[in-house]
Amino acid sequence: MAKKPKLLALESLRGFAALAVALHHFRYGSLLSENAFIRHSYLMVDFFFVLSGFVIALNYANRLSSPLDFASFQRRRFWRLYPLHLFTLLVFFGIECLKYVFEQKTGIVSNNPAFVVSNASAFFASVFLLQGVVLNQPAFNIPSWSISVEFWTYLVFALTMGLLRLRMWWCLVLAGLAAIILLALEGGQLQTDPIFAIIRCIYSFFLGAWAASRQDRFPRKTPAPIAAGVLALVVVAVWGLGGTRAEILLPPLFALAVVAVANLHEDTALRRFLEWPFFVWLGTVSYSVYLTHSIIGWGVTQVLRFGMKMPTQVAANGDTMLAVDQGLGTLVTLVAVAVVLAFSYLTFRFIENPFRSGWPFGASGVLPVFRTRG
Repeated sequence: MAKKPKLLALESLRGFAALAVALHHFRYGSLLSENAFIRHSYLMVDFFFVLSGFVIALNYANRLSSPLDFASFQRRRFWRLYPLHLFTLLVFFGIECLKYVFEQKTGIVSNNPAFVVSNASAFFASVFLLQGVVLNQPAFNIPSWSISVEFWTYLVFALTMGLLRLRMWWCLVLAGLAAIILLALEGGQLQTDPIFAIIRCIYSFFLGAWAASRQDRFPRKTPAPIAAGVLALVVVAVWGLGGTRAEILLPPLFALAVVAVANLHEDTALRRFLEWPFFVWLGTVSYSVYLTHSIIGWGVTQVLRFGMKMPTQVAANGDTMLAVDQGLGTLVTLVAVAVVLAFSYLTFRFIENPFRSGWPFGASGVLPVFRTRG
């Protein structure tokens, strides 16, 4: 089967979502990050899950019927995710070492002391991509929890829809069961205890997969006003429903948005806007943006706190943030984003791309790669 063309508009949405997650973690007192949408943009992780499920099902649903297909698929997913994950894990291990040396020399202990949360157990769990499955508290590169659960959700998909050859409507069943568990354990909130993160991923991923299986039931050319309306509704819903028990309603809305944009009429201003080369590039490096922004955020914070001696304050939710005025906070945020994009360009070029086919150990297989993240 020929490789399917990349859905450029969806690529841009992925980039916007990754940038929103980065801003969610950049707490420099700017309105760019201190607004309800960005404060609730941890929900963009669920958008990632929906989008991954949609793209994986669209490309692989009928192509995982043999053990060889299964092994090739999972191997390619491993090589897509693991190299950059390992790189960022080692960087954060180095940061823990620096914190330990600093604590020993100065007697000053950070809010998160060295190797307390990010300890040996968390390190080895992260090495084996289990940090989002077995840990009770995120450690090292905190956003990587979603990479862990997504990798194992790929395995569930390949087993159920591939080797077991279940019909695609089972995706809706699995998503429904996951939603029931989330309602029972978390009251409908998606920002779950880490131990339930895999359930959160299964819910959104299989909703996206089911939406892909219903592609033929949707209009092939979505009018721009409808697509724009759905995207606006996503923004309003994240803004208003984030942090409430109604969060569980958002993944179905994300799935609707993905379908609407995937089928957006070609000759529209919205389609041209979403396929603007810079936005597409942002989607191309979005996996690097997602996994490396915490490194840049940590570095910028240390420079401001210890290099420039800027004071800090505790936010309402307990987060420590720099006590700077709006203007300086916005400038710092923009600089941090620019550094993230530059760093992401480098990690994409020198880590993601070289390992895309499993170099140097090889990951050849019968299935072509259609990127679902980054």
